[in-house]
Amino acid sequence: MDIFSSIVGQERASSLLQKSLETGTISHAYLFLGPAGVGKMSCARAFAQAIIGRDDNDAMVFFREKIHPDLLILEKEEGRSVISKEQISQKLEPWLGLKPYRASQRVAIIRDSQLMSNEAANALLKNLEEPPEYAVIILIADDQNILETIVSRCQLVRFNSLADKDIEQILRNREVEPLKAAQAASLGQGSVATAIRFAQEKDYEKIWETSRNIITDLSGEEIVEVYKSAERMELAPELIVNLLISLLRDINIYQQTRKEELLVLPGSSELANSIRQVQPQHLTAALDKIMNLKNYYRSNVNSLIINVNISYEIWQAFNS
Repeated sequence: MDIFSSIVGQERASSLLQKSLETGTISHAYLFLGPAGVGKMSCARAFAQAIIGRDDNDAMVFFREKIHPDLLILEKEEGRSVISKEQISQKLEPWLGLKPYRASQRVAIIRDSQLMSNEAANALLKNLEEPPEYAVIILIADDQNILETIVSRCQLVRFNSLADKDIEQILRNREVEPLKAAQAASLGQGSVATAIRFAQEKDYEKIWETSRNIITDLSGEEIVEVYKSAERMELAPELIVNLLISLLRDINIYQQTRKEELLVLPGSSELANSIRQVQPQHLTAALDKIMNLKNYYRSNVNSLIINVNISYEIWQAFNS
């Protein structure tokens, strides 16, 4: 049975991990690195279950109830912006110090490991340098904002953004109606998690209207709109930014070609016609910066600060 059969669009990562299971060459530490929402956590769970299940025939019963004693999932605590040193020294270390209870190996998954504080990262490093022989540690990160000394002690497994068709199929399998699945897949920009949020978003119409209004206002000359737009983005920052990116790409294409068939979102041509012309090179540069800025939403940076910077890039593109 292929334990990675449910992981869509990550054949390279799945193949590497499947081969390590078949040959028994399992590393003591892995770093699953790639964009948010592309299946890293699902793959980590499947890999952990396969490792533990090799000599625990009843493992799946415990996994279904999320109570297997040889699997630990460590993540940022609610209300905190980072994974703290205490989580490593008081939770992970004592857990790793205990021998496996049911299986021959124990697996610890650290989710969003890019959010570890420097103190937490240094504490983890000690465990990676002298790991128990029965331990496997899987770090999951959306970017490589991790100590190089940690990266060098892990086997790197890269995950890529997903194609729209793969995301659309996942949504269709979740019984999302075809038109909505296609649009959500496009707005997800390679992320299944983001596409699912769009498909399930009850305030989608409000988010759509807010995004259109932000572009309209930022295409004007008043710089005060940068701060007003940043505040409005707080409604749903990541979803709105993804919508803004898709709308701006459509505007860039339409203002250069006047071909509606090339556009992704309905209504983009009307929006493009209602605002002033923008220089394509300025908008392309702004989009590149916005793509980098949006990654900070999954860090410990205040979302309003990110919103201000993104709003300014859009305003500057229209006012350069």
